[in-house]
Amino acid sequence: MTKNELINAITSLKIDLKYLKKELQFRLDGNDIDGITEKHKNDKHKYAQLSGVFQASVMMDNDTFRRSIKSIEKMEECLKS
Repeated sequence: MTKNELINAITSLKIDLKYLKKELQFRLDGNDIDGITEKHKNDKHKYAQLSGVFQASVMMDNDTFRRSIKSIEKMEECLKS
């Protein structure tokens, strides 16, 4: 690997990590359990609504984790080259 290729690989990895971090931070900020519970505390069907909200949240988190794992695996492959 030439110096230029190494610099390009490191720059690419930095960008990938930056966006991965932003995506994970977005999901972390969106997981406001207390806020969700407070929002639905007086609803007639609060348990059904909370269940749906939490299910959607978990599904989005799982998707984020899958994308994150895929990004990390891509970075690992890039480092092996």
